[in-house]
Amino acid sequence: TTYCRSKPAPQGCSETSKGFSKSRPNAPVSSFEVKASQVGDQAGRGIFAKVDIPKGAYIGVDQSMNSITVTPTTYGIISSHVEEYDEAAGLDAVVEFLWGYGFESNLYGESSYVVDSTILTFVNHGCNGTYNAATETTIGTEMTVNADEFDADYFSHDPYNLAVARHLPHSQNSGTFALRDIKAGEEILNNYLDFTSSEKHWKADVLDLRNQCL
Repeated sequence: TTYCRSKPAPQGCSETSKGFSKSRPNAPVSSFEVKASQVGDQAGRGIFAKVDIPKGAYIGVDQSMNSITVTPTTYGIISSHVEEYDEAAGLDAVVEFLWGYGFESNLYGESSYVVDSTILTFVNHGCNGTYNAATETTIGTEMTVNADEFDADYFSHDPYNLAVARHLPHSQNSGTFALRDIKAGEEILNNYLDFTSSEKHWKADVLDLRNQCL
């Protein structure tokens, strides 16, 4: 608290950078339901709004702190065991689960993985900018970004910033908002590129989404 009362206020001290703002409305997880996705035959399940959601509202922030977080140390141990020990082959399923349903985060200074523990884990990607829920500073669409240029400034976070460190779990899990008014019955779509924080995965992720969205 004292740190953020400095003049001028240090970077990371705004309400939104802490992952939660009391002045922003929230669409709780109970406002959504799982149905067959409408984005394509191979999309599987999708998330749909059961009520109207106003522009700017949080998407399911009420349960965002229940997300499963695999820290860099834990993920490193899992990965090394899978690579080095035949007896650890069962951990492949854990890695596939993290890659399939989670997203990579560098808020801890190195790669960690986060999986939403609610039905919101089934939110699909909105191709060609059709997403209606994303971070407020969403990076761009799979068709407009440069696959060969990773924007390190956009994805960088200072894990040693006191304000960021104190609110790390909130910042990591509470960044999705309604980009426009969303009507009941609409499918919730976000921008998967916002969840790519590793330069080594950037180009592959962009190209993969482009292939899916053609």
